[in-house]
Amino acid sequence: MIIYQPAFLLGLLAIPLLIAGYVLAQRRRRAYTVRFTNLELLRSVLPRSPGIKRHLPPAMFVLGGAALLFGLTLPVLNLEIARNNADVVLVIDVSGSMQATDVSPTRLDAAKTSATTLIDQLPANDRIALISFSSTATLRQGLTTDHGAVKAALAGLRPGGGTALGTALSLALSQLDPVARTASGVQPRPAMIVVLTDGVSNQGIDPLTVIPDIAAAKVRVQTIGIGLRNGSATVGGEPVGGVDEATLTAIASATGGKYYYAQAAGELQNIYGTLASQVGWQFQQVHLMVPLLISGICLVMLGAVVSLLWFRVLP
Repeated sequence: MIIYQPAFLLGLLAIPLLIAGYVLAQRRRRAYTVRFTNLELLRSVLPRSPGIKRHLPPAMFVLGGAALLFGLTLPVLNLEIARNNADVVLVIDVSGSMQATDVSPTRLDAAKTSATTLIDQLPANDRIALISFSSTATLRQGLTTDHGAVKAALAGLRPGGGTALGTALSLALSQLDPVARTASGVQPRPAMIVVLTDGVSNQGIDPLTVIPDIAAAKVRVQTIGIGLRNGSATVGGEPVGGVDEATLTAIASATGGKYYYAQAAGELQNIYGTLASQVGWQFQQVHLMVPLLISGICLVMLGAVVSLLWFRVLP
């Protein structure tokens, strides 16, 4: 919650004083009553005690005043709510180097487990697609709200081949219908491409040539590098190269996304969880000033009416 005029909170300090004064007044009233020597006679001539009803109007006045003061602070509540819909395309490197075990149990297995976390955290109405790439790019699952189908396709990924990142990005953009997204007057669904790779693109289209089209379609690309930066891992006794962080950073920056680096499975899990909250959920501000002021006024007026009806006086 955000409070834009906190100075009015000082007025709330008066409420405990009002309550203390009211309690003291009630005790003094009882003390004066006890001074009568014939209490039985007093009970016979006075009407029946109002009991707890006596305290309701003052309580309404105090609560109403507190609501009015809090409303004057201009409070704004931030609520995290699910977006109406969104499209997410998962693009996962399945080249031979993804068999490396520097990320436990392997880079690919860690990627699959973490991607499942992202899928589970997205709202049910979000559409998800899965693309794998090695020497070429393959659409494993088109955009669907059937998250179970995406997880099943994810489980079937196997490593082998080169790294055609540019081709995979081009295929991912085609799934998001870039023509419709850039058409005049069309309000596109929020969309995000999440790319995970462990090496340098060495086949297919140059990934940087695809970026202008993705940026024009207003699709954010979040890039994730996995594995060792120094390229000391081996697969089958052969060394494998490190992450091309310069290219991944350039891709993310040009599209309004962010580059993440994950050297361990736990870090990758956290990254995917963060991305799920970014695309699947949004903050909505709820301004509480008007509801609080209306509630405060209503409570004060209700307290006055009740007091006049029951006791013919204001509290």
